[in-house]
Amino acid sequence: MLFFTLILLIVFIIGMLWLGWWAAVKSTGKTESEYFVAGWTTGSVGISFSIFATLASAGYALGTIGVFYGNPAALTGFAFGMVFAPWFMWFMGKRAWAIGRKYHYSTFTDLIGDFFQSEKLRMVVSLIIVIFFTPYLSVNLIGPGIILNQASGGTIPYWVGAVAFGVVCIIYTWRGGMRAVIWTDIAQGLIMLAGFAIIIPIMIGAAGGWYNMWEKLPEQIALYKPKGGSFWIVFSWFWIIGFLQPANPDRNTRLLVAKDLFTLRKGVVATVILLNIATLISFFLGWSLAVAIPGITPTDKVMGAAIVKFAPFLMPVFMIVVWAAGMSTLDSGIIGLSAMWTKDIYRRNINPKATDDRVYTVGQILSLLFGVVALVIALINPKDLWFYIAAAAAVSMMWLPLIIGALYWKRGTTAGAWAGFVSGVIVTVWYYYVSKPPIPGPGGASFIGMVINVLFFVVVSLATKPLDPRHVARFQGIFR
Repeated sequence: MLFFTLILLIVFIIGMLWLGWWAAVKSTGKTESEYFVAGWTTGSVGISFSIFATLASAGYALGTIGVFYGNPAALTGFAFGMVFAPWFMWFMGKRAWAIGRKYHYSTFTDLIGDFFQSEKLRMVVSLIIVIFFTPYLSVNLIGPGIILNQASGGTIPYWVGAVAFGVVCIIYTWRGGMRAVIWTDIAQGLIMLAGFAIIIPIMIGAAGGWYNMWEKLPEQIALYKPKGGSFWIVFSWFWIIGFLQPANPDRNTRLLVAKDLFTLRKGVVATVILLNIATLISFFLGWSLAVAIPGITPTDKVMGAAIVKFAPFLMPVFMIVVWAAGMSTLDSGIIGLSAMWTKDIYRRNINPKATDDRVYTVGQILSLLFGVVALVIALINPKDLWFYIAAAAAVSMMWLPLIIGALYWKRGTTAGAWAGFVSGVIVTVWYYYVSKPPIPGPGGASFIGMVINVLFFVVVSLATKPLDPRHVARFQGIFR
């Protein structure tokens, strides 16, 4: 088993490194747009698979399925969120792409800084998101390290798996930029779909078959029966998947890479299909495992426990699925954060006269830096890391009202943007680190923070001098 595991892993690693190298070969030159948005040449397949694969992280393959195993009420909100998220991304993307293509944007902080005419706002938003979001990247190294240890029967220690995983992902992202991220995401998405297609029938069989699974499904996880779940738990998961995920910098960058608007539209439609498949995967695995192997705690260990018990020969396959899921999210986060700091910190404030070639090099260096930092955090693996990761994702969401305001609301002002963003971050941090939020569920703190954010943004904007209509027309006027 160990020999087969290593062979499968080596083939996977070689494939990812080759795709990264080939993406670099096919690049159109050492330019900022090439490295961060693939030269605006991405097709609908690349967009849809990249969004799908980025969302289906190692946390999805291990933790999210475990959540549905233990609390299927969350699956209802997750399912609604999965359907809603692509359309919300289209709502942002159809304008963001057009503006970004016209003004050569590679990050949403480009849009925020230019629309609200504030370099300080651009820089603060970028700094806060990068600081809080970097720990989020580390979780995608933890799962692969653990699963390789399990697949090797404990022969390969956790740190070896985490380092190998991190080095491979960092290398191809550093070498090929966004183009490598897109190409590897397609491959990794296909690997995940193929792997789950093999695993699901076996797990349903372990539950006694489809009909037996429904007959034995415990009352507490039968969502379509009375008292199936809490409203706030359902809403919280809808909020996280439907709004928070599209707001994350590793996801929404995909809205800027399409070669044209029609391609982006097709990509969004395809994303709806892929995310519904991801929902069905969660449904089949979460519910079948609840019947086949009840009582596993913590629930994020249920997939590994089930495979060890019912189909140990599939552990190498599941390991590759987890590695593909983790890489597809880690690479997106690395390139997204690198773009923000390269554009917002380096080119805007440190070296405004930097050439494209120089910016390309700095982007590569920062990609290495963020990847290494995430790897170090994963190796330290503090016991409360998951808590900080949840908080980081929630805080990173607070730039969303500013993005929507810049795209759609003519009355938004610089003062309003400052008030909304700062208040939203403070409230979200307060309810994660200091006080328990009054709304239960994983999204309670971010929801309250967002309400405060929007309230301050709107009220302060209406109370302060509006932006010059001619300036606003440079952004929102192109859609008339």
